Amino acid sequence: MIYTMRFFYILFSLVCSQAFSSAENFIDPAPDKISSVEIPVPGLPEKAARAEWTVMYFINGKNNLESSAMMDMNQLELAGSNEKVRIVVQMGRMNFQEGDDLSDGDWTGVRRYLVAKDGDTNSIKSPVLEDLGSSDMGSWKELVRFINWTKARYPARRYALVMWDHGSGWKPLTWENAAHFSDNKGFSFDDETGNEISTLQMAWALRDAGKVDFLMLDGCNMAMASVFYELKDYAEVVTASEETEPGVVVRYAQFLEMLNAKPHMGAEEFAVNTVTTYRDYFMNMAGDPEEAPVTQSAVRLSKISSFRGKLDAWALAAMKAEPEVLLEAKRKAKIFGEDPEYKDLYHFVELVTASTSDAALKKLGSEVMSFLKSELVIENWAQDEVSHGLSVYVPDAYDPLYDRLAWSGDGKWDEFAKFMAEKFGRPAVIKK
Repeated sequence: MIYTMRFFYILFSLVCSQAFSSAENFIDPAPDKISSVEIPVPGLPEKAARAEWTVMYFINGKNNLESSAMMDMNQLELAGSNEKVRIVVQMGRMNFQEGDDLSDGDWTGVRRYLVAKDGDTNSIKSPVLEDLGSSDMGSWKELVRFINWTKARYPARRYALVMWDHGSGWKPLTWENAAHFSDNKGFSFDDETGNEISTLQMAWALRDAGKVDFLMLDGCNMAMASVFYELKDYAEVVTASEETEPGVVVRYAQFLEMLNAKPHMGAEEFAVNTVTTYRDYFMNMAGDPEEAPVTQSAVRLSKISSFRGKLDAWALAAMKAEPEVLLEAKRKAKIFGEDPEYKDLYHFVELVTASTSDAALKKLGSEVMSFLKSELVIENWAQDEVSHGLSVYVPDAYDPLYDRLAWSGDGKWDEFAKFMAEKFGRPAVIKK
């Protein structure tokens, strides 16, 4: 089925539109690591033979994205698993929410599937491996259980994890709920439990469940320097979008079929393929691309610490730059999801570099941009010319929750963000 760009534009308002509060997320400091003893693997038949890839999908449809979840599950079945590539899904559904979907018998709860090849895009034919009842898809501990369970039953030379749901970058989903959070919200919002998985908790989950080779953050506004830095030790490469994402993008079948045809490909090639199939899908869409701006990038996480060092040097120098140069860059830099505080990092640095008279700052800016394009971002696609694959926080009012991130603890961008807010923004937000 071909969807128009206008349809996707309408869906944007649904993809990143809900807010939640959570008791589980009042966690500070980070909890102790979950051991394998605490998460037993259920009694199951003998585990499968070792594959080249096991691709894990954590699909949270327990919100207004349930219809999209069902469509994407059917897309996975167009590719299906084989002896070399295993596709395993944990998916949650519920009733009575906005966008409730009645398809496939209107089952509710959380199920695990081994995805089987099937050409029927209207119903799910894959075998149900487990029915988990009302498990919390907004719990990082549930994510750990899923990864551990999958790795134990479907071992592979390489692992990919796809996090599928609403996303909001490093921030709480809405400023109205920010005061209720003691943690940085970011992903997998479960309407039934009121829980969600934060940026920090995603890192805890991968710490406890073990590193994956490729991580896809399939949600809005997740391609942020601070988010990627938090996850740097737990994946080789990550893909995400700077921009809000359409509710449905018919592309899973394409890049998984490429993996099935070439199961020995490495993580970077797999990641690049997910970006190029995203590009190809939208390039072939009818309608005005300006109605539904989309982005997708693949980032090499092994390079992000070196990149942070270069950006730190630039940030310290930029705080001494001409105020009018910084203010103009803040006003003109590309923003995402209608959030004026999420700006394309490259474009922001580029604007400052072009306007400053400080030769040293120009040199530092050129080094940041060069490293980002040649070393850090290995593939990028956007429908505009100013989105370069990585966004950054440039606030009007600095949120102290940003201090909790490793990006702030290890680097200097938090100091620059505070400087920009104090110089050109509103008074700092105070959390009680």
